[in-house]
Amino acid sequence: MTTEAQRDSSVRRRPFALGRLLNRSAPVVFLGPAVLVLAALSLFPFVYSLWLSFNAWNLADRRATWAFVGLQNYIAILTSDPLFMSAVKATFIFLVATVTVEMVLGVAIALLLNRELRGQGLIRTIIMLPLMTTPVVVGLIWRFMYNPERGMVNYLLGLLGITGPVWLGYQATAMPAVVLADVWEWTPFVALIVLAALQALPVDPFEAAVIDGASTWQSFRYVTVPLILPALLVALLIRLMDSFKTFDLLYVLTLGGPGVSTQTMSLYAYKYGFKFFQMGYASALSYIMIFIVVIAANVFLILSRREQRA
Repeated sequence: MTTEAQRDSSVRRRPFALGRLLNRSAPVVFLGPAVLVLAALSLFPFVYSLWLSFNAWNLADRRATWAFVGLQNYIAILTSDPLFMSAVKATFIFLVATVTVEMVLGVAIALLLNRELRGQGLIRTIIMLPLMTTPVVVGLIWRFMYNPERGMVNYLLGLLGITGPVWLGYQATAMPAVVLADVWEWTPFVALIVLAALQALPVDPFEAAVIDGASTWQSFRYVTVPLILPALLVALLIRLMDSFKTFDLLYVLTLGGPGVSTQTMSLYAYKYGFKFFQMGYASALSYIMIFIVVIAANVFLILSRREQRA
């Protein structure tokens, strides 16, 4: 009698055990193939380009084969390539200028949009339009606007009695012109993130600040900024990484010129790979960029976590 009861209980438990097994294995069965395909598509180019960076390969020569050179590409870039240092300088100038202006303007625009305004929806849509435009189109638009003879920028300056320069033809004006185009495109991105953070803020801290006699600036400095600081850090980190690897806008506007005044690291790697066809050298340049981004992002995250804890 006891044996039959145990057998019946084991039969009843078996479907439940099988159901739990199916529930546990379902994510693996359904998502496993997609994860494997994505991993292969990501892992193969990574390993291929990493190994290529340790080799010399001239793609323009049909008979050329990979020649292992070890760290020679990296050493040559860091020690004996003067154009690399100019590319680092141009990247740093572009990065600092664009991100600084975008963060300041983005916060200001978000504060304005957070108020009750007539036609608020239309105003938000107009401000967000540059964000929905592809960088290549943005580059073409601003290239037409910077045209010294028929461009809108010089035309408006002419109405004020000012003779506009050839914006993209002089080293003194090329970088500011590129920075302005990037700021026009990506400031709405910062404004959108900050606006979402502002609209999610609780009302109680602001009411308490008003009761305590805080001014508008004090409320912003000591209440608003600490509360939206996580959103600001996210926007700052995304824009830092994105500005560091900007390529399409610079390619359309200046192609790194005049001279090398706007030739950033991404443009420099592109030229070595697809104009000089030195694929190993270009791969090494790309991995130096990746290394810089990873180090900078980790340092930024560590500092932001310390700031939040403090």
